[in-house]
Amino acid sequence: MVHLRVRLILIFAALFTFGLQAQSGMVKKSAKTTTAQSEKTETFLVLGNCGMCQRIIEKAALGAGAVKANWDVDTDQLTVVFDPAKTSADVIQKAVAQSGYDNVGYKAPDAVYNDLHGCCKYDRSGAPSTAKSCEDPEVPKN
Repeated sequence: MVHLRVRLILIFAALFTFGLQAQSGMVKKSAKTTTAQSEKTETFLVLGNCGMCQRIIEKAALGAGAVKANWDVDTDQLTVVFDPAKTSADVIQKAVAQSGYDNVGYKAPDAVYNDLHGCCKYDRSGAPSTAKSCEDPEVPKN
């Protein structure tokens, strides 16, 4: 009789523990969904030439807080996914420009552009006229 009680208690404890684990799994899933919903995706022009440019551009975007970054060599379009509570498209654009690449938001400093590898020196005549200088003291630093 005592063994039966012990077994029933163990079975009840195991079921209770399993139920708690299942509920905590649901909480984690809903937390992931909330994070995914707060992410923002933006695409903008970044001038460049090659695969080396791609690595530098994407690395700069990720370093500025993007969760994902993909620069298309053929279209010069950078698509970034980021959490607006942690960074912004403006911060990402500025970081990309500071790595040497003109984009729709910022123009790269001449000294950084001049230090790019020879194959990475893109035609700067196509830079957007609305781009701000990274060296402009009036531009807020984020």
